[in-house]
Amino acid sequence: MIIKTLSPEEARQRLREVRILADVARFDLDALAANATWKEVEPGEEVVSHLTRDTHVFFAVEGTFNAKLQTAHGRQVAIRQMTAGSHFGEIAALTNTPRSVWVVAETAGLVAECPAEAFSDLLARSGSFALAVAAHLARNVVALTDRVFELAALEMRFRVYAELLRLAAAGEQTSDGVLIREAPTHEAIASAVGAQREAVNRELRNLAKAGVIQQTKRELLIIDIEQLRESLHRRAGATTSEAVDWRL
Repeated sequence: MIIKTLSPEEARQRLREVRILADVARFDLDALAANATWKEVEPGEEVVSHLTRDTHVFFAVEGTFNAKLQTAHGRQVAIRQMTAGSHFGEIAALTNTPRSVWVVAETAGLVAECPAEAFSDLLARSGSFALAVAAHLARNVVALTDRVFELAALEMRFRVYAELLRLAAAGEQTSDGVLIREAPTHEAIASAVGAQREAVNRELRNLAKAGVIQQTKRELLIIDIEQLRESLHRRAGATTSEAVDWRL
C-alpha cells in the first residue's frame, strides 16, 4: 500500500462519502480525518490479514474489497463485498479480538486507515455515528442469517438465485431488466454460495438459455427477475435476501 497525502479539506470531503459518516458533524469528522492515514491499494493486495491483532478501522472511498476466509486446502469462501462508501475492520476495534477475515482489494482503491481509539472516540461523541454503526452491524446479521439458512437448506441452484437477487438489489434498472455492471466472476459467485465454479457455470448457462439472464464479459443483465424471485420463494419461503445489500 502506498501512503497518499490529502489536504484537511479534501480528507473531510472524501470521508463524507462513507455512508456511516454522512451525518457526522464537521468538527467530529475533522478530528477523525486528523487521525487517518490515506493509502492507495492495488488489485489483489491484502488490506486486512486473518487472525492478526491490529485494530485499525478502514473507510473505503474508492475501489472494491472482498472479505473472505480460506480452508487449509486453499478453498476460499466469500463473506461479503465492500465497495466505495463502505467501511470494515470495526469488529476488531470494538472487541479487541483477532481479525476474523481476510480483506483483499479486488480493484485499485483508496482507503483511510484510522486507529481504533479515534473510532471509539467518535462513537462516544456522536450519537448519529453510533446509530449508523449499530444499524450496519444489524444489517450484516440479517444478511449472514439468510446465507446460513441458504447453505443449510437450499440446493446450489437456489443459492445462486439468492445471490443474483442480492446483486440485483444494487443493480441499475433498465428497460431490458436489472443491469449489474462490473459483475462478479463465476468463481466469485461460487465462493459466495459455497459451490464449485463448474456447477455455477452450468447453472448460469441454464438461466441464460431460459432467457432469465444475459451475460457479457463484465456485465450481467437479469431479464426476468420475477422468475428468480418466484423460484426462490417456492423453494425457500420468505427471506430477506432481496431487501439486504450485503456489500454495505
